[in-house]
Amino acid sequence: MIPDILRFFSRILVGATFVLSGFVKAVDPVGGAIKFEDYFQAFQLNWLSVLSMPFSIGLAVVEFLIGILLIFNVFPRKTVITAVVFMVFFTILALALAIFNPVSDCGCFGDAIILTNWQTFWKNIIILAFAAILYISRNQLTSPYGLGRQRIFSFLIIVYIGGIALYSLQHLPLIDFRPYAIGKHIPSGMSIPDDAPQPEYKTTFILEKDGQKQEFTEDEYPYDDSTWVFIDSKTEMISKGYQPPILDFVLQHPNEGDITNQLMDTKTPLFIVVSPVIGKIKENIAMKLAELHQSATQQRYEFFIVTSSTLDEAEQFNALHKTNFNFLQGDETNLKTIIRSNPGMLLIIHGTVAGKWHYRDLPTTDEMEQPLSFSLSQQQNTKTRMMLFGHAVLLALLMIFILKSRKTINENQ
Repeated sequence: MIPDILRFFSRILVGATFVLSGFVKAVDPVGGAIKFEDYFQAFQLNWLSVLSMPFSIGLAVVEFLIGILLIFNVFPRKTVITAVVFMVFFTILALALAIFNPVSDCGCFGDAIILTNWQTFWKNIIILAFAAILYISRNQLTSPYGLGRQRIFSFLIIVYIGGIALYSLQHLPLIDFRPYAIGKHIPSGMSIPDDAPQPEYKTTFILEKDGQKQEFTEDEYPYDDSTWVFIDSKTEMISKGYQPPILDFVLQHPNEGDITNQLMDTKTPLFIVVSPVIGKIKENIAMKLAELHQSATQQRYEFFIVTSSTLDEAEQFNALHKTNFNFLQGDETNLKTIIRSNPGMLLIIHGTVAGKWHYRDLPTTDEMEQPLSFSLSQQQNTKTRMMLFGHAVLLALLMIFILKSRKTINENQ
């Protein structure tokens, strides 16, 4: 029989892991969809790409629900079985990723915690071991709550985490874990400290003597024996060293080339509209951006649209919408990382991200006169709305569990 303390610890550990994994996916469903697209492309399943977003939200909701139900001991037997099935599947997947490396990061914790594929595999092995303890002792697991209360509790959890996912999809991630979050200084994210660990490489030399080939490291190389004949060499990285959070942030001007540093040193407010695919900007949004461009010009602010589309496509966009935007080019993957909206707008002051807007939440021309003040106000309003939503859900949960009712155990769990 499994000791109660070990069963309790296993339930909390496995539950907390699922909660964290589900929550960080829910606050960034676009990032999850991008990761699903990477998987589909790696496994030659491109026809499933249209399901990337439903899969992203669905996985976030299910993982978060499993974790909460485990922690609160709701539907414990069914939840444990589901958790074990999840862990077995994702452990096998992590092993395949570690061996064949089709994608460099599994995305199990979104951008909050980046793990290599091997780190993910061993993490899954540990969590699977504790999940197995719960599975073995599942008949000892009972819930102190009646069936009706368990159902209501589960429904409210789905509403809560689903609401967070949909809000983050329709606006911007509720919590931004990326290096372009509000308050981040972009040049600092691109710099490498002087004392940072450097990449380490190992070079192996293949030499031949008397018809026999042998490998030597740099320290073992037989410099004093000229009878060895060089055949080949191979170099492999054994340590990546320090990698800055921001690697591919390049703003390319069609005439002046790379003007990234120049723009990061701009003293006046800098507005950058990010659109990985310029053709996806709708007519009404294009007109809204044109108004903001005109307002920024009147205030003598810098205003650019950064896209990975070609310059010909950019010129066609200006001609189609009768606009006069200044375009820069950037890497598509990096642009999708900067902001989860196409288009999305950033306010950058002295290289620091001071504001970010989804195209649904763009400021008005009047608010552009005091952009920093509006950015701070908008951030506070967003936090207030989400706090009220979260408190409402927590209050409902509290009411369920403090209402006096007969405690029954569902024997058919």
